[in-house]
Amino acid sequence: MVPLASARSARFDDAEFYLGDPNATFRDLRDHDPVHWYEEGKFWVVTKYDDIKTISARPEKFKSERIGIMMDLIAHREGRDPQGYKARGILFMDPPEHRAHRKAIGVRFTPAAVSKLEQRVREVINKIFDDLPDGEFDWIERVAEPFPVYVFAYLLGVPEQDWPKVAGWATTIAKVGSGVAEDSDMELIFGEVAPYLMGLVAEKAEEPTDDLLSMLSQVRIDGEPFNEIEVMIYALTLLAAGSETTQSLIAGIASSFDLHPDQADMVFADPALGPNAVEEVLRWWTPVMSMARQSAQDTEIRGVTIREGEGLLLAYASANRDADHWGPTAEQFDVRRTEAAGHLGFGVGEHFCMGAALARREARFVLDELTARAKGIHVTGDAVPRPSALVHTYDRLPVTLDYR
Repeated sequence: MVPLASARSARFDDAEFYLGDPNATFRDLRDHDPVHWYEEGKFWVVTKYDDIKTISARPEKFKSERIGIMMDLIAHREGRDPQGYKARGILFMDPPEHRAHRKAIGVRFTPAAVSKLEQRVREVINKIFDDLPDGEFDWIERVAEPFPVYVFAYLLGVPEQDWPKVAGWATTIAKVGSGVAEDSDMELIFGEVAPYLMGLVAEKAEEPTDDLLSMLSQVRIDGEPFNEIEVMIYALTLLAAGSETTQSLIAGIASSFDLHPDQADMVFADPALGPNAVEEVLRWWTPVMSMARQSAQDTEIRGVTIREGEGLLLAYASANRDADHWGPTAEQFDVRRTEAAGHLGFGVGEHFCMGAALARREARFVLDELTARAKGIHVTGDAVPRPSALVHTYDRLPVTLDYR
């Protein structure tokens, strides 16, 4: 099928495309070319909800080892294997290896494990809100960025005095994942972030405590421990995935409420709607816009043949607005949507986000504090969207709160 003009001009591996109106292009593709060959990128763009769920549920046909995120599609197009793909962590594994690693690490992210952190997490968000000014402030700088990073730094075992430094690092790591990193970003990761984490890993190996880095230093997979590099890679992956996803979600809460004041008013009037509002933000906003896979064999989707070795972009942002799944109100933001939790905001299948329970709880705590202290939130300055082909967020989002 011949794609529409909007799809022919779209650059799915270019951050600039996502600063425009990607949903219009995705809508056209869902209607006219749902399995779209992106010639300039040399990969497929899959836009329908059911197709993405099917692909994600079949790791034997669609693998993650070499192609898991946007940067890998770019590397594949250029004829490069992702550097160090053998030690890139659980995001880039397939069964049975993936299951063994997830079983070993996932115990720290179950709903029961997350519930034990509730008091500490509430202390962090209470302090953040206590320190907010009365007038305009940057929602990203003061809330969305520090809160999830501080929580995850606490989980990792990073000393509290280093949390602000780690917050900036998490953003840099996410830039690498979206394929828009500059040389200075890579220098920061290998020159500062990696040595810092490896130093902590060495300390935890000698004197383990009850934190993720200590656990990673002691975990065994098929009887074999991780080496220092593998622990460090895991720490980088978990830090970026655990903080950037939630930062984008918290940014999406403020932006979505500002764009839909009638929906925001419902939540401020009835905070019990908060949990469902979080799910609707995950659907409508979609903090992580895509993941990727590589076809392990020739296969067919909607009559289109995908050849062995070809890459596929799984456009979660598109699937989350697919009218064939969500019905005629798919494009609308509705905090009372009964099926909102069926979104793909945390992925699906083997690689469903391990930290989903933690991210949900963090976002709900933000809404708890927001609705307890204020009766409204408004974007009052020039927002600066973050250039990224992976995460949906802002570099700056000036807001004011209508305090109670």
